[in-house]
Amino acid sequence: MTLSRRQMLYLLPTATAFVACAPKVASNPTLPNETVVDVRAFGAKGDGRKDDSAAIQAAVRAMRSGNTLYFPAGSYRFAQQRPPGDAAVAISGLSDVNIEFAPGAELLMDNLDSRTGEGTSHGIFIRGPASNITMHNVTIRWSRRAPRSFGDGIRVLGYPTGLDKPFGWVGPPAPVSRVRLSGGDIRLSPQAGAILIGVSDIAVTGLRVHGTSADGLHFNACQRATIHDYTGIDTGDDGLALVTYYSETPLFDDAAQTFAFPDLTEWSNADFTISGVSVSGGRANGVRLAGANRVSLIGLKASGILKGAGLITDSASVVGPATAWRYVASRGIRVDQMSADNCDTGFQLLARPSGPIDPRFTDFDVDLSGAAFRDCTNWAVRAESLTTQPITGFRVVDCSVSATATTEGNGGFGLGNTRDIKVGTVSISQARPVICFSATDSAGLQIDVMRLMITDPAKHETARTPAAFFEDSDGTIESLEVSWPQAPSTWTPIHIGSRDGDCSAPPEALPIVIKSLTVQPGFVMTRVGTC
Repeated sequence: MTLSRRQMLYLLPTATAFVACAPKVASNPTLPNETVVDVRAFGAKGDGRKDDSAAIQAAVRAMRSGNTLYFPAGSYRFAQQRPPGDAAVAISGLSDVNIEFAPGAELLMDNLDSRTGEGTSHGIFIRGPASNITMHNVTIRWSRRAPRSFGDGIRVLGYPTGLDKPFGWVGPPAPVSRVRLSGGDIRLSPQAGAILIGVSDIAVTGLRVHGTSADGLHFNACQRATIHDYTGIDTGDDGLALVTYYSETPLFDDAAQTFAFPDLTEWSNADFTISGVSVSGGRANGVRLAGANRVSLIGLKASGILKGAGLITDSASVVGPATAWRYVASRGIRVDQMSADNCDTGFQLLARPSGPIDPRFTDFDVDLSGAAFRDCTNWAVRAESLTTQPITGFRVVDCSVSATATTEGNGGFGLGNTRDIKVGTVSISQARPVICFSATDSAGLQIDVMRLMITDPAKHETARTPAAFFEDSDGTIESLEVSWPQAPSTWTPIHIGSRDGDCSAPPEALPIVIKSLTVQPGFVMTRVGTC
């Protein structure tokens, strides 16, 4: 039976009678051209007190392809622990489905384990095969923050078609495509806010995630996605993560529900366009790109990331406590107009290769342009390999740094064990006489313009720390400008040396060639030191 708009309005004054004899599918006046499954028609109260679990699940069971699951304004408490399908809303094998939350509607997840306090289900779980899935204004809140455990706000599990069948996948392929997530707010989920796995043709706009115990928004083995106007606040892990794991053969980990590949593929979170992302606080990185392929990230704003980087792009082939997951180097990464304020590290490019030389873990392709970093306590920009295998494929078009740190990396720009790094223009302002730019074990360095300024107004008559430090490195700097108005005449602003302590090389034989050098004040006696 389908109610017309006129019939629905006529029945509204007698809501109690309507619920008692409600049809399973009704036409909702706010969505006049769609077949709507309204959770209130199945007995849901939405008062935040009554357990609406049974009513919500009955509504979900009534769903068919082409239907809309509708939550009118209200707080719908879901208290059932370990529900069928592992979610309050579990939908499998349906297409052309819409999940719509009216303004003021929320799904209140009140089903943490009474003994451990851990999560027992997801909020929404969609499994393939499916296409044309829309979730609008979805608002899910857990009753309290849980330790990291089972339960994502939204989980979508598909299948990467066109590749060899991953070991560990049971049954036929179950692809998911054309998923749209618009608006919405997810809070305090025991795991991720929203996670999409093996999904293609994705659009995420206007999503807010707060206080999750794991990542805010996570993608694994997806392709063709647009993310715009996403905010992640105080997440338990990365605010936004694009991670495709590495395995020697295609693999599906059924326990974690994640895919892994031996190389970058068209499903390695490939062809993503990300803009208008804001991440703040949290217990890891603002944004993580690991094993990603062709990603454009524009206008990222990271702030208060005190235990990680505003943006990290990393690889790992080592298996150990610090690298429980492995992933190859990302390629085709373009980061434009990024800013990071008050973070431990602003931008980090990190490789952890092991064993024989394998370019899959060392050869990146990452461009950083128009970046601004302020008050990063460790590094503003850091690119390094943690083993003897150098990394390559990092280009910085233009970058500005303002820092006040006096410990760790001093908030500046650092390279460690790199090869053929290219920098267009980098400007670094430090409030203390510390190293602004550091390069160790870095071969083939090319820098167009480097400007280093120390702004400390105090006199330091015995200052020894250079502004630019090069050790066991070689390359060319077209123009280098160093300024410290209060510098003592004995200060040496540039160090070019090696660990073996050879101090006999004449300036013309130094491995770092500086074609144009300007030092202010002019009375500084020794501009380049080797010891």
